[in-house]
Order: sequence, then structure tokens, then C-alpha cells
Amino acid sequence: MNKFIKSKKLGYWFMCAVAILSLIFFILYAATYEPGQYGHGHTMPNSANGQPTELVWIWALFAFLIQLGALVAPEHKWLQVFVVGALSGALFIEIQLCPTVLAAIGTGVGYEGGSIGLHLTYLILNIMTLGVAITACFLDNIGQEETETLKKTFALPRLGGAAGLAGVLVIVGLVLSISLSKTGGQVEVQEEAKPFVIDLQKEFGDKVDASYTFDPTAVHFTKDSNEYSTQTTSAIQTAVGSSYERSGANLVYCFEGAYAEGWQGDYSKHYAYLYLWDDGLYNGESNGTKIYGYWYDTEEGGEAGATLVMVDNRGRDNDMVCSVNTSKFYKWVTEVKSSLNNGRTIKAFGYVYYPTIGFYVDPGIDYVVVDTEEKAKAVDPARLGWRGIRVLNNYNVGAVFDADKNLKFSEVLDTEDPNVKKVTATWSTFTWDTNIYIGSAPAASAEAAA
Repeated sequence: MNKFIKSKKLGYWFMCAVAILSLIFFILYAATYEPGQYGHGHTMPNSANGQPTELVWIWALFAFLIQLGALVAPEHKWLQVFVVGALSGALFIEIQLCPTVLAAIGTGVGYEGGSIGLHLTYLILNIMTLGVAITACFLDNIGQEETETLKKTFALPRLGGAAGLAGVLVIVGLVLSISLSKTGGQVEVQEEAKPFVIDLQKEFGDKVDASYTFDPTAVHFTKDSNEYSTQTTSAIQTAVGSSYERSGANLVYCFEGAYAEGWQGDYSKHYAYLYLWDDGLYNGESNGTKIYGYWYDTEEGGEAGATLVMVDNRGRDNDMVCSVNTSKFYKWVTEVKSSLNNGRTIKAFGYVYYPTIGFYVDPGIDYVVVDTEEKAKAVDPARLGWRGIRVLNNYNVGAVFDADKNLKFSEVLDTEDPNVKKVTATWSTFTWDTNIYIGSAPAASAEAAA
């Protein structure tokens, strides 16, 4: 034992330290990083949603195993380069995961959640281990005499074993990095799937309110033809009121918008809503402040509905001139003045109003199929980008507004069929079930293709 210790130089003990530190890093990260859980109180911040978080501990484990190989064949110092590469891979992923968590140290606001203490521990341990590994590359690990002896003693098997282990682990790590980066660490669903298609009449035909015959597209005003353009602000406010369910008036347009800027420690969303009525008035709110006014959408002598202007009771500086929006659902977009930070504006989008009759979820593909029950249970709609879609009485459809707040997905639930699971989505008063098929879904496929 004394001979073994005396024959080893500083670089060898640095390599031993790297093995110990990388093992600690692997165990700590794997035990605490909480994959699939996001938000306040959890290790990962919201911005880590969809990121391959598990790659950090995978690269740390590979660094430990490669370092063991380098210790077995210390005469081949170049093996240490693979250790540095593995630790660099872990650091690269971790740097992408934690910037918003670390930013909270300076701002004092952890608005995306995540554990500052753990991420600092990850970073410090990763950087320290990488530093020791790099230093080991420039230090002698064994004497010249022992180097020559080792090269003559089972040199080829030891070199092949150590280099083979390092090479295999690096290749596996690179493959995992590429594949997990593409899938965001989520389970894979079918590779060759048709786009999601829904027959709106079949699904929602019985929900259509045939008694709703009001046509909002037929309502137009010029400034002069709107009788309220000459009324006082108090008269307008009294006439329109603050209710969004006025009797004796029909909605023509609805606007909705949200804004968040992260200024002065406030990272919360601020909202604007506007409701334009067929009597030429509108009401709504901006950042909680009630607003009122009248509207017109036709310039004198111009094309009907070619523009849209909302005259605000708060004064000319608050008037809103809308631009035509390119969205199929939202026709208009405007900037609504708010009380936030001395007059920030909230971008609001307006659609032609018809009552909402239903809601469904678009998972992006015609049906969701996975290989095993474990993968079915691991399906995460948010990470897979499932979208909630509302359906209006005229079959116009648009994405659920502020889905992060308003759209809720259940955990993966069982059904009567052991090969079919489901996720129930809830929005407003509506629910929608999306099936997850285990193995295959021929019935769903045939129906989608029909």
C-alpha cells in the first residue's frame, strides 16, 4: 500500500477527487431535481418546462465512470479529456436551466419558482469538479518509471477497457442529449401521426343556440351616427353601466389582453377587457380600473367596418385606435392605457362576439398513442403543447385566453378499457377528455382518417 501511495503524484489524487466529487454531484442532483414538477417550492423554475433536466445527472454519472476508467489506466492521461467533456456537458445543461432562479438573487423576486439554494449548490459543485478535472490534465499523476512499467503490464487490455468505456459513455451521452433535447425529456408519442381534425358540427351541433339570431357583423357606426358622440362622459357612464351582461343590448366585439413586464419586482399579469355593444357604447376594465366610452368603425364616406375607434371617457390620450389583426379568430388589436407604472399599455385583442357553446383540446395529432402504461401515465399535456380551443355559436374557434391561468389538466386517469387512459381538461364551465392509447389505436385512427 505504501508503495502504491508513494508512486502516485498530485495529478492522480486530483483524479480521485474528481471521481468523488462527480459521484456526490450525481447523487445530489438525481435525488433532488424533481423532474416534471414546476413552480414555486420546487427545484426547477417554470422556464425549465420542456428542458431535458435529467441530462445533468446523466453527464455527472458518466464523468464518474470515465474517471474510474482513467484511474485504472493512469499512464494514458488523455482519458482525462473525456472527464472534462462530460462535466462540461452537465454544466452546459445546468446553465440553461437556472438563469431565472439565479436572477432572483439580484432582484429579490423568485417569480418563476425553483430552489435558489439547490441550483447554487449544483453550479458550485459542477464548476469545482470541472476545475479540479481540468487541473488534473496538467499535472503528473504517476512517475516515469511506473508509466513504463504499466505500459508493459496488460497495457492493451487496460487501454482498450478504459478507452472503450470512455468512448461508449460519451457516445451514449451525446445521443441522449440530442434525443432528450428534441423531446424535452417527455415521453414519445407516435412518430407518424396525422394532424388533429375535429368535426365541429358533429361534436357541437346540438349545443348551437338557434334562437341567437343577432348578427354582430351588421352593426356599424360612424362618429356622427353614434348618438353618444355628443353626450357627456357622465351620461355615457350611466347609460352603459359596469355590467357585462346588459339587458336590451347585444355584444358586437369582445377584447381581452394581458401584460407583464417584471418591473420594480412586479412580475404578475395585468389584464384588460373591453365589451362593445350594439348601441354604440362600450365598457370594460384596464388593470382593474373600470373604463367607459363609445365606439365607431366607419369613417365618414368610408367602407363600413374598415376601422375601429374607441373614444375613452378618461380623455383623448386614452382613446384606442385598433389595427386589423392577422389571426383568424381575433379581428382587431389595440393598446389599452392602464394605471400600471404611470400609464403602461396592455395589448388587447378583439373578436366578433357570439356565445361560447363548447370547448375542446387540440393535442396536435389525431390521437395520442404510447408503448406502455408507464409512458401513458407520464404524459404531460403542458409539455406536449396541447391547446385548449373554445367554440362559438357560429362555429368560429379560438385558443383559450390566458391558458396558463384558465386551462387546467387532470392527471392521467384510467378508463373502462385498460389500454386507454384519459386526461380531462377544464376551462370555464366546460370539460373535454383526450384519450391516450397504449400500443395502438386502430379505431381512433380509422375514425380520424374517415
